[in-house]
Amino acid sequence: MINKFLPALDKFQETEQQYIEYFSAKGEKDPLGRVISNMKGTAEIQASQGVDSWLGYGIYLPAIERIFALHQGETEAEFYARTQYPPDVVNAYSIPDHAIATLIAADKYSRIHQQSVPVNTALWPLNDDGLCINLQDFPQRLKAKI
Repeated sequence: MINKFLPALDKFQETEQQYIEYFSAKGEKDPLGRVISNMKGTAEIQASQGVDSWLGYGIYLPAIERIFALHQGETEAEFYARTQYPPDVVNAYSIPDHAIATLIAADKYSRIHQQSVPVNTALWPLNDDGLCINLQDFPQRLKAKI
């Protein structure tokens, strides 16, 4: 059973709304696209320092990638066929109908672990009973260009 660091809408909905309001006030027609763009930009900066920040999102990476894929027009079936991610992991770390809240939760998770987990760690626990995901097992995953 997956139960480690699951996102909860009540913890991230207010921040999600603040993001939407902020970007909308700036005239942004696609707040989700702006958040995705910001995440990709940060990943590029970190890659220049030898860090695959996508690995730093750990258990949230499959959910992040689904959001990116769907936003770019890929279907859910195409996403799963391409990445081979387990749907239970993707769903566990997604907040349904709240893509920006999911990305905020992923960012929070990543920041929590930046101080205690070595960079470029690929093995992440999904529960306290030894269930893990190794992101290196998914060759089509999002990777930094280091």
